[in-house]
Amino acid sequence: MRYNLVVCGGTFDHFHKGHESFLRFILSMGDKVILGLTTDRYVQNKKLNNSAESYQKRKNSIEEFFEKENALGRLDIEPIDNLFIPKKWEKLSIDAIVVSSDTRKGAHIINQDREKKGLSKLKVVVAPIIFADFNSELSSFRIRNGEINREGKLYVKDEWFRNNLKLIQDLRREFQKPFGELFKDIKDSFKNKNSLVITVGDVTTKTFNEKSLGQYISVIDFRVAREKKFSDIKELGFMGDEDIFRVDNPAGYITSDLFKKVAEILRSDIKDTIILQVNGEEDLAVLPLVLLAPLRAFIYYGQPGKGVVRVVVSEESKKKAYNLISKLRLA
Repeated sequence: MRYNLVVCGGTFDHFHKGHESFLRFILSMGDKVILGLTTDRYVQNKKLNNSAESYQKRKNSIEEFFEKENALGRLDIEPIDNLFIPKKWEKLSIDAIVVSSDTRKGAHIINQDREKKGLSKLKVVVAPIIFADFNSELSSFRIRNGEINREGKLYVKDEWFRNNLKLIQDLRREFQKPFGELFKDIKDSFKNKNSLVITVGDVTTKTFNEKSLGQYISVIDFRVAREKKFSDIKELGFMGDEDIFRVDNPAGYITSDLFKKVAEILRSDIKDTIILQVNGEEDLAVLPLVLLAPLRAFIYYGQPGKGVVRVVVSEESKKKAYNLISKLRLA
């Protein structure tokens, strides 16, 4: 059934393939679409403000999509700060509200509110679910959480959790290039106290502890330039009561166990500092961390003789890490 006027609402953060499918479905259901887009204040109250895009950026993405579909003239976007339909919409002859399976309950709450006001109930239309890899749902949360890209593809191949990866000689120079922005001094690079911070390497970790910069995860191997320099975490500035995870990872490898351990740490509900102690070498641990960490996390590691590298975990850096790891040989 096709309607004259339909409404929908949402945050539409990190506009993705599922959003496109949802909005195409709405266009197939109504001649005119009113879309309630959550404001920055609403997003902030939902505690997404550290990783969600701004209202204007989200609005631009929606308008660009409708323009691509030659349907911009059928769209009206209004800011919303709560679940309920704005009062000025109540005077409109709205025929239906389109929701996802996750927001169906909200539509029923809206209809209960309309009944109390003596208004007619809206027809509730549920859009089909769009799935990501391995038949899991595609969502903005999973994109912000660093699990999938906007096409629903996982950043970590399943085979990387099952097989070790080996760095071949021809790729060593490429892997030695700074993965992020290089700074001579850590104090020049550190401007992200409210984000997830990860350090890789004993010297970098020791410096962070000395400066009380408060990293959440530290990856260490008690070595500097492949030579044993430390034997206890207290030598690196830790108290000694931190949660320690241990993993084997030989030099020149990214083991499946390293992927598993990083995933386990990032999924844990541990609130205090976590140490990942590597038996072998931690140099290549930056790449699994980039692929598995949430967006807007920060990873720091040392560049011998040059300074410290800051990696901002983003969709771009995840794509770069994915392409690099894909060049490694299954061992």
